Amino acid sequence: MSLLNIKEFYGQSLGVKTPWKVTEVSIDSESRQVRVRVECARGVPWADPETRERAAVKDWQERTWRHLDTCEYETVISASVPRIILSDGRTMMVSVPWAEAGGRFTRSFEGHVIELLTQCRTVKGAARLAGITEDAVDGVLKRAVERGLSRRAIAELKNIGLDEKAIRKGHKYATILTDLDSGAVIDVVEDRTREATIALLTKLPERSLAGIEAVAMDMWPAFIGTVEELLPEASIVFDRFHIKKHLNEAVDRVRKAENRELGKAGSDVLKRTKYEWLRNHEDLRVQSEAEFRELLAQDLKTGAAWTLKENFDRLWGYASMAWAVKFLWSWTEAARGSGLTPMARAADMVERHAEGILNFLWHPITNAAAEGINSIIQSLKHAARGLPNFESFRSRILFFLGRLDLSPA
Repeated sequence: MSLLNIKEFYGQSLGVKTPWKVTEVSIDSESRQVRVRVECARGVPWADPETRERAAVKDWQERTWRHLDTCEYETVISASVPRIILSDGRTMMVSVPWAEAGGRFTRSFEGHVIELLTQCRTVKGAARLAGITEDAVDGVLKRAVERGLSRRAIAELKNIGLDEKAIRKGHKYATILTDLDSGAVIDVVEDRTREATIALLTKLPERSLAGIEAVAMDMWPAFIGTVEELLPEASIVFDRFHIKKHLNEAVDRVRKAENRELGKAGSDVLKRTKYEWLRNHEDLRVQSEAEFRELLAQDLKTGAAWTLKENFDRLWGYASMAWAVKFLWSWTEAARGSGLTPMARAADMVERHAEGILNFLWHPITNAAAEGINSIIQSLKHAARGLPNFESFRSRILFFLGRLDLSPA
């Protein structure tokens, strides 16, 4: 390939446009580096991007950018870039066609790093494959999210989810807003207070708020109060998986109390059985469930609590609201009549939130409906232990789950 063709190759690869031109390409075999020089004529007129008026050049600054490797040689772009004086007296470096403003990488290289991130799911893995630092990859990730948010036009929303996630020890939470129909995370705010929830919802355009029909959520007062205030026409649907969590906790409290009683009597039948009572036993007829069947046959209080918890799942299968209401009241009476205080308290909770629970029949939505969201957030939460602040955690959630257009322009 002739020298002229090499210059044209890199000019096209970089997207170099007039008045810029590739003037030199050199190869340093010792450092395994390709160096591409791009220059611009000094007499070119520049305009203030806001007023479109001609702007004077204050000075020229030397810049370098990392580009995609050439045959395993690191490729570096260099250019002297003008800084112009804006109409309000500020100075600004002009944008170059091959890189984002202020970036240290070409658009092609940033696109490559973004692809590595989507495949690796970790900053550390992408940094290793790209041959750059984790801080540099983190910068690419944050710029990608900023671009994506600036481009995003939130369409009409119908069903949304409000969910809390513990992000650090010491009761540090985040509130996550999700479009349940598309599965995209719309945004994340720190904390789970009323103020945080209001801030999250008021980020939405008014036309989007007006179209929301149902909101899936936990039975958290801050969520309930905010939705009732800001979305009075929307139906509150208490998330069925959170309800199952509360019932599981009630069963476990019964187990702990009974285990203490049995221990005093010299029986260890409930020892090391915690997770047996919390997991689903879909078919007790199969041979693998023999040990659990033996537990149930011992007429334990924990068994009675587990049966109540499992029976509650019948509610979600009703098509008739009248039958669902009848079942719910029968269930609460059975739970109260069981003589098990944790289950009686669970019945009180169900009764207080009956409307939002029954709304599931009209709006069968849940915060766990978007496949993979919870597991990805869990892995991001694990990685967040080493992150300096909440914004880094938010950027990662929006990068992987926001369904944003992340690519460089």
